[in-house]
Amino acid sequence: MNHSAQGADSRGTITLRVVDRRTVPYLCRSEPGTTNDNHHCLLHLVELTSPKIRSTRARRLRLKDNLSGGSANRNARILSRDLHFWDYLQQINLTAYDAEIDARRARHFINRVCAVSGRHKLDHDTGAAQRFFKLIERPFLEWLRAAD
Repeated sequence: MNHSAQGADSRGTITLRVVDRRTVPYLCRSEPGTTNDNHHCLLHLVELTSPKIRSTRARRLRLKDNLSGGSANRNARILSRDLHFWDYLQQINLTAYDAEIDARRARHFINRVCAVSGRHKLDHDTGAAQRFFKLIERPFLEWLRAAD
């Protein structure tokens, strides 16, 4: 994302550069009577804060090592039971729960994002496994690295 030092230019806009132009229609809608290059977009930006969970660096490194090279099913099981992941879900506010995140809610979140009925499907559906790694595990690990 490109933006000025204050986060927006004088018009109050932020420029988002995408690598693949084919994704623009999914992010934006064109105004009637305008060219395809004149898009008006609505993006919901969420500021991710540093992890607040009290843990040691060794614990975070052990979690990263446990996830390294594992299958999507295995890693989904690990994450759904991990307090760090629960804290991450609570902070990104992507789950519309009134209560705190627990293993059941974390499993539900993973299944919903990956569009599967259960995590065992992650080993049999390559698209779901890719969604898990791209939309859940990678952003979580980036968030966790912010603590280091």
